[in-house]
Amino acid sequence: MGYRRSYSNRRNNNYAVDGGYDSTGRWRSEAWHMDGGANDEGWHQAYCSYCGKETEHGRGSGCVPCENRIVASRVSRKNKVKLPKDTHEKAMVRLDRMAVIRIYENNAGNLPSFLESLDTQLGKNRDLTPKQVKVAAKIFSNIVDQDVIDRVWSRTLPRNASEEMKVGSIVRLESACDPRTVTDKNCPWSRYNNEFEIKSLKNPDDSGSWTSDTKSYVVIK
Repeated sequence: MGYRRSYSNRRNNNYAVDGGYDSTGRWRSEAWHMDGGANDEGWHQAYCSYCGKETEHGRGSGCVPCENRIVASRVSRKNKVKLPKDTHEKAMVRLDRMAVIRIYENNAGNLPSFLESLDTQLGKNRDLTPKQVKVAAKIFSNIVDQDVIDRVWSRTLPRNASEEMKVGSIVRLESACDPRTVTDKNCPWSRYNNEFEIKSLKNPDDSGSWTSDTKSYVVIK
């Protein structure tokens, strides 16, 4: 028995929304047409505007490679190993020590090769040995404030983690090691209170920036 082409109104044709006839007059599903006649599963090649390539698409879904990457990313985030707390603490120690090296460079005008090597080592997220810390502390003498050496570099004295920012403080951003100075408080043209002007320690003549987000800064001194 052959297949007849239906000429009835598409509104009354139950098949119209799910498929159509091929060139021979045989009824084919929408998936068959989407796939160019290769199979009846609905997988077909189409252009993806996100990845900019012609990739495999599923019927009623988007780019398969892009969806696979999204699923893999979700699984990766879900299974991400939580780092121990001391990892963050060690990172803060490294940033503090790099900031002390910057303070020395600003005060002395240059860095000896030994401190340059330590700066490079810290920048690669590698901790210093006790001997390196001790030798550097001697080099810092008379150039960097001894309290900064004891509390921030050598950590032979407890660090005052709750120390508040004030005019004259040396600070750094929590995620950076570039030390800055607090030069003023309460911006005269701002409607906010308790704002601080912060300038680069290396270039104090440059214009500073005002901030009230003191939680983003770590007080060195």
